[in-house]
Amino acid sequence: MNLERTYRRLPLRDLLTDAEKRSRDLAEHYGNTWMNGVSDLRDLSRPVRRKSHYPTLLALQNSLQKLVRLTAESEELLNYLEQQMAEICDHAKRERMNRN
Repeated sequence: MNLERTYRRLPLRDLLTDAEKRSRDLAEHYGNTWMNGVSDLRDLSRPVRRKSHYPTLLALQNSLQKLVRLTAESEELLNYLEQQMAEICDHAKRERMNRN
């Protein structure tokens, strides 16, 4: 609740700057962290047959749990960015009403 009040007091430019930073963080998260987790899981599910013909079930489970955790983090980042975008939209509407 306190966080929402501070966002309401920020100027629109600061809200946009913060949302831009969050969207870059989200793109970096998907581009680096999440894709690494997906490629690790893919490598385990389609091994190149180096040392062992098949990976252990524990390795697959660990990789899958890591990907689920990364997906939950991604969802949190998306939800936060969505809230910021809604706040920006509300702020812009208020500014438009005040100018009329």
